Amino acid sequence: MKSLNNKISAMRMPHPERRSLVASRIKELRENSGLSQRGIAKELHISQSTYHRIEKGESEPSAIQIATLSGLYGVTVLWLLGLPNFVVNTNQSSSSSSS
Repeated sequence: MKSLNNKISAMRMPHPERRSLVASRIKELRENSGLSQRGIAKELHISQSTYHRIEKGESEPSAIQIATLSGLYGVTVLWLLGLPNFVVNTNQSSSSSSS
């Protein structure tokens, strides 16, 4: 039950806090990857100064930019947006009785 409460509280995070969290996650991912702001900006088809404002939390990335960053860094869109990771069970097991 505690895990569900944590997920719900994360979804209720005030907008300025979420913007700051998104910005810090984007910056952390870039720094850990060793890429430059200019390089990432080029991937996003925006100027380096626009990308800088995204990392500072002064501007919000578009949905397309979030999706691009998600693919580039191998993280979920939900994580980039400040939500906890939701685990999706991809194992399909059928219920069969053994005789």
